[in-house]
Amino acid sequence: MPTMLPAPPKSLGRLGDVLISALHCVQGASNPLGLSSKRSVCVILVDGLGTQNLSQAGGHARFLNSQKSAAASSWFPATTSSSITSFATGKHPAEIGFLGYQVFNRASGVPMNLLSGWDSFEAGMEYQSQKTISELATESGIDLNVVGPRSYEHSGFTGATMRSANYHGQDNIADRFKTALELLADSERKVIFLYVPELDQIAHSQGSTSTHWLNQLEELDSLLSAFIAKVPKQSGVVLTADHGVIDIKRENHIFLDELLDLEELDFVGGDTRAPFIYFKAGVDVSAKKAQLEIQLQGISYVASPADLVSAGYWVTTEGWNHIQPDLVLIARKEVAFYHRSFAKRKSLEMVGHHGSITAQEMSIPLITFGF
Repeated sequence: MPTMLPAPPKSLGRLGDVLISALHCVQGASNPLGLSSKRSVCVILVDGLGTQNLSQAGGHARFLNSQKSAAASSWFPATTSSSITSFATGKHPAEIGFLGYQVFNRASGVPMNLLSGWDSFEAGMEYQSQKTISELATESGIDLNVVGPRSYEHSGFTGATMRSANYHGQDNIADRFKTALELLADSERKVIFLYVPELDQIAHSQGSTSTHWLNQLEELDSLLSAFIAKVPKQSGVVLTADHGVIDIKRENHIFLDELLDLEELDFVGGDTRAPFIYFKAGVDVSAKKAQLEIQLQGISYVASPADLVSAGYWVTTEGWNHIQPDLVLIARKEVAFYHRSFAKRKSLEMVGHHGSITAQEMSIPLITFGF
């Protein structure tokens, strides 16, 4: 039987409207976000800063919490590889093969990490051949600049998402804001994408309510406040995120190796809050779905790709059947899923998790300045 999933938020996938709106705004054209024309726009994406993560931080982000945010959400799954690819192309991630974090290529029999598992910059370009917004900007004579950590400049994920952008590597967040201000001071029209991955990294290792995470948010909030005060009047700023984070206690880990026979599996991928299950040929997927629905009743939805399309979380994955999972678990409770035959040992130590369809994971800020 089809799994009845809750209706997605009306703002589902609005993250995909942000960068293309910034470009159209600089071009003086109408855009999905309704931004007024500006000479330049800086888009700041803070990895892992969900709407609820921000509001729950209270006084650690006084400036950001004083701003009005429009309703917005990531696509499903609520994960960086899918969200930033949509952000960078304006397309649904399922259309361009970024179904989630980790997938299994049935054609080659090899798992694929779609965020950090690329062999080269060119490999990302080859996999994601759709035109990126950075390429659209270049074609129209507008520079699109990325300001982010140095280590990402030549990564395969950058090849898939920002391949024609001018990359400005800065490992310190304060230096990223300084570079962005220098770019905005120039009289040439441009779009700037300023990326802040540090909060997500801290959330995974220590949690989104940890002292380290809150201190990093407080520093970011202070830097942002000072940055906005110096942005030229001819420029605008948009701040958003790719997903939120939920902290999970270790006693709430669910081990799929206790529920599924290893010899029936090709791979378990996805995210810890939305694992993708790939069965070997010949396994009765319908029977396994019914089994898991009983075992995980009230804890997780058990969905097929068709269920996700029917509910409106995915569009058709035509052309990507070779990486499409048989089943997707979608956490309802505060749990994290692992299959210990496929999960890396370090991932078992994670505190902050994401991927599912809860508001804490999908709802993201969308704050504008100067428009």
